[in-house]
Amino acid sequence: MDHIDKMKRLLVILFFFLTGCAKYQVVSEVRINLYHLHSPKHGTEIILTNQELEVGKWYKINQIDVVTVNEMNKNPNKYKKLYKVEK
Repeated sequence: MDHIDKMKRLLVILFFFLTGCAKYQVVSEVRINLYHLHSPKHGTEIILTNQELEVGKWYKINQIDVVTVNEMNKNPNKYKKLYKVEK
């Protein structure tokens, strides 16, 4: 195997490594902007996001703007509508 073949193999492996992000299907919207996702490969995730996701549609997890607890604690007013509890 010459040098060029090794480089081609490395580029193919690198391409699949970088683009191989897990896809998740939206199973349901639990609450406003709180979604239940499922991936056959990685299992179940519950996420909070500012985006409106479509039930039944597939998304790459890195393309979803997931809101973390740290973000909510740093700027609670920004995310107040996401976790407002109605009486």
